[in-house]
Amino acid sequence: MSKRKKTNYLLKKIISIFKEERRGRVLDLGCGERDYSIKLQELGFEVIAADLDAQRFRYKDKINFRICDATKILPFSDNCFDYVLSTELIEHIKNPYSAIKEIYRVLNKDGKFILSTPNILNLNSRIRYLFEGCYEYFREPPLDQAKNPKEVIYNLHLIPWRYHELEYLLMDSGFKIESIYTSHYEEFGWFFLLPLIFFQLKSKQKRSIKKVKIFK
Repeated sequence: MSKRKKTNYLLKKIISIFKEERRGRVLDLGCGERDYSIKLQELGFEVIAADLDAQRFRYKDKINFRICDATKILPFSDNCFDYVLSTELIEHIKNPYSAIKEIYRVLNKDGKFILSTPNILNLNSRIRYLFEGCYEYFREPPLDQAKNPKEVIYNLHLIPWRYHELEYLLMDSGFKIESIYTSHYEEFGWFFLLPLIFFQLKSKQKRSIKKVKIFK
């Protein structure tokens, strides 16, 4: 009996966001394999998929693909994209400020930047940090993964982004924040902590500049 394919909730959310947008030119930066690119093209968007690892991309015969290092100057002219999509990439980048400013440069005046990163503030991650001193998705020390300096490690998680640091990074780079989305709560037996976390979130919400889809 074959295993049931796990639902990609992030992909479903990204598609739901783009369905509501006017059609235009999309840069899928750090595209990986990349189901996102093909889905956006099916929706009617003009898609350029870009990634440093060309071997992972599965749709070269269907999507315009470019080898691209997100940590360096992007090989695109100013204001040439209506959207930049970056899913699960920012936590891998050593120089995030330079990367975000490059994304800002290639977006047109009314362009939108949609990004995702692991939510280290979810309940499971908080409990893990309490007992292990590390966040969910950031358990392996980078030095242990990078013993061989000549080995290129594409999936190395470097920076665990809390929302407030990410908000500062984006706004300092010229973006305004329109919307923020998180995954739904999944019960793992920690439900008794929910009232405390809810109270904490409400108090932080009062200090937040704006609710955060991200646009230029």
